Amino acid sequence: MSHLADLRGHRFLVLALLVGPLASSGLHVATHLGAVEIPHPNLDWATLVNLLLLAPVLEELVFRGGVQEALDRTPFGRLYLAGGVSVGNVLASALFSVAHLLVDPPWLAASVFFPSLVFGRLKQVYPSLLPAMLVHTWYNVCYLAAG
Repeated sequence: MSHLADLRGHRFLVLALLVGPLASSGLHVATHLGAVEIPHPNLDWATLVNLLLLAPVLEELVFRGGVQEALDRTPFGRLYLAGGVSVGNVLASALFSVAHLLVDPPWLAASVFFPSLVFGRLKQVYPSLLPAMLVHTWYNVCYLAAG
């Protein structure tokens, strides 16, 4: 019973982990219905290391540890919106989406805004970037599985 009590303290993390496969399933269905076309990266070792290690770690360091952290130090960035999401998180997530335009089609770059809000909220809830990095990696795994 104490393990369940421990999990209650990490409700948002558990929810974030469950969202990945659900969103992946929706993306898989949308692809088969012809609603979207998922870019299929070449799954060689370099691509896997990039998608599952480098990108999640570097992106979280830059966008959550850098941009969001700086914004959350300002009075405007510390304002909270619905769901306990800070303005700093929203702005960092918007920049995250814009950065994805460099490598992704516009619909996919726009769609990373919502997972980015999750990563930013994890940064707000936990004193470490590690949960955001791990969930980011998990979401990338789920994305690859959708294809």
